[in-house]
Amino acid sequence: MTDVLRIENLGHSYGKFKVIEDISLSISKGEMSALIGPNGAGKTTFYNAISGHFPPTRGKVFLNGENITGFAAHRVVDKGMCRSFQITNIFAALTVLENVISPLIIQQRKHFKIYGNVFKDKQIIERAMLVLEQIGIADRADQVVANLAYGDKRLVEMAIVLARDPSVVLLDEPTAGMNPEETENMIKLIKKLANNSGTTFFITEHDMKVVFSLAEKIYVLHQGHLLAQGSPGEIRSNEHVKEAYLGRKVHA
Repeated sequence: MTDVLRIENLGHSYGKFKVIEDISLSISKGEMSALIGPNGAGKTTFYNAISGHFPPTRGKVFLNGENITGFAAHRVVDKGMCRSFQITNIFAALTVLENVISPLIIQQRKHFKIYGNVFKDKQIIERAMLVLEQIGIADRADQVVANLAYGDKRLVEMAIVLARDPSVVLLDEPTAGMNPEETENMIKLIKKLANNSGTTFFITEHDMKVVFSLAEKIYVLHQGHLLAQGSPGEIRSNEHVKEAYLGRKVHA
């Protein structure tokens, strides 16, 4: 299998304080992977460093074989890696369709001064509607996002991310704030998208039910270092992981 994302000896420091250190991992195309660890383990710093929100202090990031280390976030997106956030990151005043059209405008280099005319662009509208159908919210295309339930807002964010047709999607706490039914629906959706869209998903999540339901491979961060990596079964039975993080909470 071809590595779609490869991280080599990644590290990031704030002054003398090393938040993450010497992290290496590789994710194959189509492989569902998860990054877990207790609060303060360095997960957010790791995501920020590989997605262009700030350059890592050390190490390299390769996306589809290309060295993208230190690229700004918009360049990382252009290269094919998109990210969702734990806090919903959408345009509440726009409709569902308008939210999905927005990244397509940028992707096709349409100038925002002609934004009003873009809604008459058949190609853009068809692409946006196709994404909404994939997510299962095409029937809400004309609804203003502010009026949607929380779970549906998370689906809109997912649609925004997928609109750019990324090769890799980083999902940061995709089920945060969801009730059990919404969580189960999100798990099913991510599985469906992983199987049908050709996109590789890399998630970080505190809900171990979500992690063990989705991930084929799990990476465990602890105090800024990669403590363990392996299949769900290997991670579940790893004594060091149990001691550092999972404890008796895992019954999946």
